[in-house]
Amino acid sequence: MTVQLLSDKEIWDTFVDESPSGLLFHKWDYLTITGKHTGYTFLPYGVYKGDELICLYPLFQKRIHGVNAVFSPPPLTVIPHLGCVMGREFGGLKQSKKETFLKLVADEMRQEIAGLSPNYISITLVPDFLDIRQFIWDGFSTSIHYSYAVNLEKSLDELWGDLHYKLRNKLKKAAKADMQLVKSNDLSAFYTLLSERYSDPALDIPVIDRAYLTDLMQAYPENIGLYYLYDAAGDVAGFVTTQEYKKFLLWIGTPRLETPLAGNEYLQWLLIEKAKAEGYRQLENMGANNKDLVFFKSKFNPDLLIYFEISKKDRLGAVTEWAYLNLVKKMMMRTGRV
Repeated sequence: MTVQLLSDKEIWDTFVDESPSGLLFHKWDYLTITGKHTGYTFLPYGVYKGDELICLYPLFQKRIHGVNAVFSPPPLTVIPHLGCVMGREFGGLKQSKKETFLKLVADEMRQEIAGLSPNYISITLVPDFLDIRQFIWDGFSTSIHYSYAVNLEKSLDELWGDLHYKLRNKLKKAAKADMQLVKSNDLSAFYTLLSERYSDPALDIPVIDRAYLTDLMQAYPENIGLYYLYDAAGDVAGFVTTQEYKKFLLWIGTPRLETPLAGNEYLQWLLIEKAKAEGYRQLENMGANNKDLVFFKSKFNPDLLIYFEISKKDRLGAVTEWAYLNLVKKMMMRTGRV
C-alpha cells in the first residue's frame, strides 16, 4: 500500500466517475475551485494497493490563528458531504474483503494525517459510507446527520400517490395557474432573493459566495442548474440551484416566498418530474438537519438518509471549535462569506 498526492486530473475524475459514491463535489475542478475561494490547501490523496488506485481521499488544510485545521469539506462551502471515495468494485466485495480494504486505507491515511499534525480535523462522509469503525477505533468522535432522498425508480403515479394529500391539493391548484419553469444563468435575482431569506438567523445555512458559485457554474455548466419558477404575472414564485450528476440534488435555494400559490412545492414537484424523465434514480433534497424545514420537505414522503461526520481535536482545537461555532460561523452566516 502507498499513499500519493495526485496531480493528474484525468486519473482523479475518471475514478470519481466510475465510483458509485463519487459526487460532483469530489471532482477535481470542484475541489480546486473550493480551495481557491476558501484559502484552504487542497490535498488530493490517492491510496494504492500495489498499482491499483482503490481510494481517493480529498483533504483541505489551513492554519487559522495558529491552529492547524484539516477538513473534508471545508466549512461554509455548502458541500454537505465529501470524505473518501472507494473504487467502483468496492460495493460488490464480500464483507471480509471490504473490511480489509477499509483497514488498509485507514492504516495508510493515519500516517499521512499524523504527518499533517492537525489540532482539529473534521471529515463528513457520503451517505453510503456507513462503516466508520476504523475512525472510532482511532479515537474520532462521531456525529450523525440527515438528508432526504426521493426514490425515482418508482413510477410517477406512485410518487404522486406518496405525497401528503394536502400537498397534492396545492399542486393541483398551482398546475392551473400558468406558472413557468425556466433554467437560467441569472445570478442577480438569485442572490437578491437568497440574501433576503437567509438573513433570518433561525436558518443555520450559509449563503454561498457569489464568485465561488460563478466559478463552479462555469466549470460545470451541464451539471449545475439554476431554476426559476415564474407566476402568470412574471414574478418569481420559487427558485433553486441543482446538481445533476449521478443523482439529482436540490442544492441551494427553495426559500419560501410570499406568494398566493404553492410556488416552492410546485417547483420541487416539477423538478422531481424532470429528474425522473431524465433517468435519474434518486433526487436528494437537502435540509433534513434543519428543524424549521423538515415539515415542509417531509410532505414529499422521501426516504431518510444518514451520513456521518467524524472529528478529532486536541485542547487548542477544542477552543478553536468553540470559537468557530459560537462566533465566527455566526458572523460569516450574516455576511454570506465563505
